[in-house]
Amino acid sequence: MQLATLLATLFATTALAAPAPFPAPEAAPIALEETTPILEARAQALIDLWKNKNFLDLKFTGSANPGDCKNLPSNFNDIASSGKAKAGFRCTIWVNKNCSGTGFSFNQNPGSASFPDWINDKASSWKCVKA
Repeated sequence: MQLATLLATLFATTALAAPAPFPAPEAAPIALEETTPILEARAQALIDLWKNKNFLDLKFTGSANPGDCKNLPSNFNDIASSGKAKAGFRCTIWVNKNCSGTGFSFNQNPGSASFPDWINDKASSWKCVKA
């Protein structure tokens, strides 16, 4: 019986004499910009332009985010004669760079097999938006 009393006393004393647990350290504030990656919209193919009427000859496929204005590359500036928007989009081509001046719009189906004379071989920029 003395052993049981001795063990009970030993356990009670140990529990009372145990050091208090350390409080958890406070987390330092984390700047959101440093830890959260910013996901940018991925450019997608939105427009096809062809050098000649009826979707023939050299073809340019333009990629951008919907709503972004893009200038045509130097090898396709002032030579487009027909074009189509990708499915679900409506595209506009402009005579001037930076989507300024007079524009001409078309969709995917039927597209424009022949641009009007005033913009044929004169397009310098483009932009597509969701239809």
